[in-house]
Parts: sequence; C-alpha cells; structure tokens
Amino acid sequence: MNDPTLSAALPLLPVLLAVADTGQVTLAAAVLGLPQPTVSRQLARLSSVLGVPVVEKDGRGVVLSAAGRALLPYAREALAAVGNGIEEVRAQETLAHGTLSIAFQNTLGEFVVPSLIKAFLAEHPRVRFELAQGARVFCLESLDARRSDVAFLAPTPDDRSDLRSLVLFDDPLMVVLPPGHRLAGRQRVSITEVAGESFILLKHGFGLRSTVEELCRANGFRPQVSFEGDDIHTVRGLVSAGLGISVLPTLTGEKTSTVDVALDDPAAVRQIGASWRVGEASALATAFQRLLLRRGAAITAAALLRPRGV
Repeated sequence: MNDPTLSAALPLLPVLLAVADTGQVTLAAAVLGLPQPTVSRQLARLSSVLGVPVVEKDGRGVVLSAAGRALLPYAREALAAVGNGIEEVRAQETLAHGTLSIAFQNTLGEFVVPSLIKAFLAEHPRVRFELAQGARVFCLESLDARRSDVAFLAPTPDDRSDLRSLVLFDDPLMVVLPPGHRLAGRQRVSITEVAGESFILLKHGFGLRSTVEELCRANGFRPQVSFEGDDIHTVRGLVSAGLGISVLPTLTGEKTSTVDVALDDPAAVRQIGASWRVGEASALATAFQRLLLRRGAAITAAALLRPRGV
C-alpha cells in the first residue's frame, strides 16, 4: 500500500514510544541515543504528518495528546512486529550458515542418517554437518558431553529424564544362518530353537548386542558367544563361513551369502530412534528436531524398506 502518510510516520514512531515511556524529551533523547533537538524536531514532524499534535506540555515535561494516546498501541504493535521480523531473519541466517553435530551408531550410517540429512538439507541447503559414529555408549557420551546436538540410537534410552527420545522405526530382527543350516528352509523360527548354537554378536557397547542378549534372556537362556565383531558386515561374514549364527536386522533387497529367517516373537525388533538434551537446543537443532517429529518416522521407514540394487 503506497500511503505517503504511513511512509512518513513509520520512522518517527520510536520517538513517540520513548516519550510515552519516559515523559520527558530529554530522557527520551537519552534512551534513543539522539540529541534532544532531534527528538523535538521528530515529534513536531510526526504531528505535522498526522495533522494533529501528538504531545502536549505537562509542567516541565510532556505527555501524549489524545491523538498520541490513540496512536500509541498501534505504534507499539507495529514496532514489535518489525522486531519479530528482524529476529526471524537472524534465526534464518543462523539456520542457513550453522553447523549441526550428529552422533550415530555405525549400523545407522548407511541408510537412516544419510536420508534424514538429505531431507533437512532440502529445506536448509547451506547447513553444515559434523558427524561422529560409534557404539551406542559412544553416542550417549557424545550427547552428554554436548559434542553432539542429536544422537541416533538403537534403542533410545527410556530411563533418562534429561533426554527427549523419539522412536523412528521398529526394525524386525532375523536369525542369520549359514547356507545349509538345519533351519535354513524355514519361514519362521523361535529364538529358543537356536539356544544351543554358537552365537556371533557385536561387541559390548553396541545397542544391538544388548537387544539380542535381552531377547535371549527373556526366553530363558544366555547366548554362547563364539565371536564378536565391530560391525554387522563382519558378523555376517563370520556366519557365512559357518562359524556360528547371529540375530541381526534384515538387509532388505541386498544380496547376501547368509540365510535370514524371521523370528516368531513380537519382541524381536531393534528400536531405532533419536535423542537430544531437554531444553538446550539451538535454533538449528530445534529445526532438525522439528523435522524428526514431523517426518522422521516416514523418512526412516523409507530408507530401510526401499529395495536395494544387488
């Protein structure tokens, strides 16, 4: 709207607010960091633009006139709106150029984390990411030490009131068998059917190790562990060589020399999620959290369930 009165009045509104708050031209000038004559001229200019006086004398000071009092709430609202706009611009600038630190377990680094980063960069293309990966314990320590803004874990901690956790996906676990195993032709098996086998698991400190041990414990046995690995691919390689069996997430659509058989147990899942510290998020971290809350589950499911090339 091209209104000459509005265009002329807007730059003079801070003077009106300062006089209303202080009741003196001298104090208003000090608050605004302007010479007193400049404040007086701006008041006179505003009165001229509006066609009515906005202040009137009151003893040694000044008060707003009826016209000034009528304009005051609108002037406050207008300047507050501009201030909010400036803060939004600053926040967007922070988002545009900031750095987000993420910790994640090794098993989530191939599909889950890249898909979530890609989705965030589609909205904030100039953000930089610092990535740290390791076992579940490492990720929690990184979060506690404030080296990371968000940690992707499997499973998320359910006993930490200082952390906000969000479940993104329940990943089914499979019994992983070498070719020719006695159960390799089955569609589903119970974990108790492999209770006497030699297990090949990830090392202690990995979330999946704890999940598998808890699953075995809930079914009345402790797994006999013959080998331990640092990553899922190593574990699968050892199983493929006939050195034992394992319990792992399925590799959807990928060619593998092992045989995956579904576990007949609703508790046989690896819970994948995200955790962050309560009440300490930067504007950038908050934006990432919002993405996770809005779309994180769908993005994670698509990343893990989409067909892969062989």
